[in-house]
Amino acid sequence: MVKDSEKGKIRESTVAGIFYPEIPEELDRELDRLFRGPTVEVDARPVYGARAIVSPHAGLGYSGDLAALAWRSVAPREIKTVVILSPLHRAEEACVYLPEADLFSTPLGSIDVDRRLVADMLDCGTVFSMNDIPHFEEHGIELQLPFMKRLYPAARLVPILVGRASPALVKSLAAALGLVLGERKESTLFVISTDMATGFDTSLITVQSDKLIRFISEGDWEAILEMKAHDTHGACGSACLAAWLASSLARGTESQVLGRHDSSLSRQNEQERLVEYAAIAFIKAGGRG
Repeated sequence: MVKDSEKGKIRESTVAGIFYPEIPEELDRELDRLFRGPTVEVDARPVYGARAIVSPHAGLGYSGDLAALAWRSVAPREIKTVVILSPLHRAEEACVYLPEADLFSTPLGSIDVDRRLVADMLDCGTVFSMNDIPHFEEHGIELQLPFMKRLYPAARLVPILVGRASPALVKSLAAALGLVLGERKESTLFVISTDMATGFDTSLITVQSDKLIRFISEGDWEAILEMKAHDTHGACGSACLAAWLASSLARGTESQVLGRHDSSLSRQNEQERLVEYAAIAFIKAGGRG
């Protein structure tokens, strides 16, 4: 829930103790373990200096290794602002939800919301609204916050929940991102919080994820939306991906897949659906940073 404090309204953690440890020392140890994972190289060269990342938002036991890969690819950039784009999973309206809260809580400490940038986004059109309720109900932003707090503790947060996907919504959000954050892009990290395909057939979700990753590499945001429109089991963050790719901020970048796997080794029983996850970094075209 959202509580008032002397610093303002706080969006409290809602899935701490469920998706990740709620005891700070345990969370620190888990992050240490995840960040000690193998270094990723593409064409025998390390990936670094990511401008944007795709990071999954399942529990750390399911996809924390991939989230850590994505976040590690940002170094050695100095980050002052983190913009997290996450889907509103049960959205009925094509709307973008910005927070009323001034801080987002984590077991490692609270993170300040950049209220001025949120206000600037709100002014970008009628598709944007300010509402804490969707933010309280969703976990896609919260799952990124322990990584943000560990790596960029002084950075300010711009948390954005994206509703039902539509071309008009994507165009509006893409334009707003470029307008509000274009001059800050060198010190801003964009995080697309999303899982890949879901279903009960391993081969099918692999094929679907392959297609999505190809569209991402081609920068074909319209194909990503079309894919989601015809397959409800596609990436939950399709509109978030499309908005980043359609924005001016994505120009001059190329995507690199850092890792991917499905949830088959972590699921509790055969009735639990499978989910494919991926870590992707957007780096300067032709380079590694």
